[in-house]
Amino acid sequence: MLTALIIAIFAVAAAICDLRTRTIPGWLNLAGFSLGLLIHAISGTLVSSLLASLIGFAIGLTFFQIGAIGGGDVKLVAALGALLGLPHWILAMQVAILAAAAMALVQVTRMRVLRRTCRNVIEILKSLYVSGLKAHPTINVNDLSTVRSPFGVAAAIGTLFTVVVAR
Repeated sequence: MLTALIIAIFAVAAAICDLRTRTIPGWLNLAGFSLGLLIHAISGTLVSSLLASLIGFAIGLTFFQIGAIGGGDVKLVAALGALLGLPHWILAMQVAILAAAAMALVQVTRMRVLRRTCRNVIEILKSLYVSGLKAHPTINVNDLSTVRSPFGVAAAIGTLFTVVVAR
């Protein structure tokens, strides 16, 4: 119960920071990562925690390299891996991806930019095909003119779902 509360507080804090500032502080991610490793070391599931963190970091770094997410998101995904362990982390990220997609769909529909967004997706896919795993030169997470959703919120939704349903 205490572990679930710690994980929930971390996820909500990251979501609030991401909503307010569009960044997730490094100290918060480091604290979550460290707490996760400590909790799993005590419970005897350190390997699961380390695997989830490593896989999360690798996947996050790939998305960072192509300009899809920011550096704080990469560290958040790794910290959640440390806190949740591999099986729970996988579920949390699946729900987070669905939540992020739903949030994005609502945003582009509300802002009436669905067609432009579809064209941008095609341009990004073409760029990935031609240039490999490199960020599109103009359509990326640093482009403030594109519709952007705080992934910390989606990650919190996935994490809270996992903590409530799967634990």
